[in-house]
Amino acid sequence: MNLRPPVRDRVGAMTHRHFVLAIKVTAQAFVTLILATVPLIVAAALSTAPSPQPRAPAPSPELDPSEVVRIQVEALRSNSHLNEGIELTYRFASPGNRRFTGPLDRFIEMVRSAPYDRLLNHRSARYSPMAISGDEAHQTVTVTDSEGEEITYHWVLSRQSEGEFKDCWMTSAVIADQQPKQRDFVKM
Repeated sequence: MNLRPPVRDRVGAMTHRHFVLAIKVTAQAFVTLILATVPLIVAAALSTAPSPQPRAPAPSPELDPSEVVRIQVEALRSNSHLNEGIELTYRFASPGNRRFTGPLDRFIEMVRSAPYDRLLNHRSARYSPMAISGDEAHQTVTVTDSEGEEITYHWVLSRQSEGEFKDCWMTSAVIADQQPKQRDFVKM
């Protein structure tokens, strides 16, 4: 490729022949650039390698009970119409909890009903300190639901002692505080 400046005549104007040559050189450089990138674009389009997907959290002895609660609360906060948040929450339900709540379909129906439905797509959550005693843990979570109302839930977790979830913290129960908040009423 010739990148030297075009030859100019005595008045500084580019000669017609050199102008045409400059256009050809520029066009050749552009075509070369395009041709060099086409194989990369085609290779990317035809690639069958799956893009790496982040692994969804799963029960693990490395997770402490507060992490388990946060994973579940955030999953419910970002639940989709496909119930992915509810499914992730179910993954952390203890085997005893699953026996009580039933299979996933029944669990989804339960979470989509009062009082648990207020956890779905909530605005924010506040967490009390985690209380751990042996293989049992408790945490209170107050959520502001999608309507702006607050409701409190009590998470009860247990460290599993056997089976595939040995040493994992899992949710044994979530209890909604059904008591309405005291409101200040003004006498008229």
